[in-house]
Amino acid sequence: MMIEVWKNNLHNAFYTLEACKNEFTYISLDLEFAGFLRDTGRYAPEHVRYADLKYNVDNLKPVQIGLTLSDYTWQFNLSGFDADADLSGNNAVDFLRNSGIDLERNLREGVAVDDFAKLFKKAFVDGGRNGQQHRWITFHGLYDFAYMIKILTAAPLPGNLGEFLSLVATFFGRVYDLKSMAKWCHGLMGGEIGLVRMANILNIDISCTNPHQAGHDSLITSKVFCVIKRKYKLNEQEYQGCLYGLPSAQLLFKVFL
Repeated sequence: MMIEVWKNNLHNAFYTLEACKNEFTYISLDLEFAGFLRDTGRYAPEHVRYADLKYNVDNLKPVQIGLTLSDYTWQFNLSGFDADADLSGNNAVDFLRNSGIDLERNLREGVAVDDFAKLFKKAFVDGGRNGQQHRWITFHGLYDFAYMIKILTAAPLPGNLGEFLSLVATFFGRVYDLKSMAKWCHGLMGGEIGLVRMANILNIDISCTNPHQAGHDSLITSKVFCVIKRKYKLNEQEYQGCLYGLPSAQLLFKVFL
């Protein structure tokens, strides 16, 4: 079930989330945002990768947030991005519109980022042992967590990678990235494929989803995670804190948790 969340039903959405969150262990997270101002080379060292991440996230705005708990998905349409006034990456606005996101409606009727942050922290941080009773599942999740940290702290990202990962550990606890998990799964191209391609290889029906919208991608991520874990009999603890593109992340998470 997909629940579209706007400013007029934001409190009802979080009321439902709070009512059912303890019934589920896994939460899939995805964000859509206004592209990239800096592209990062495939083999860039971690300090360069983080510098590019910080530059992009500090200067750009999120557009949607998707949260999936089992078969229930909430798609939060955010109001902060003005396509005519705000920075965006090359072709990012066209990409978002072609994905079915109504940027003008978001601006008029969307959720204020500050309101989302307040209710999210109440639901998953302040009263939830810093989110650590849940396991947070992403696909190529570095930017997803980075935008969430920016939203939840209402501040630019920290100056270095260690401080950033400390905040991710504080707010989210156990985090997983399907691209890192898929690296060890036969037939999944070492994880070097997109989410939709991975779902298709695994014969997952995504016909009722609209890829490249945050709620829909969080739902696909949830489905892929369940199939990978079952099919390949993965021990999820081995992949805790493994964020794609950051080889040192898992070691740092072990220090912070």
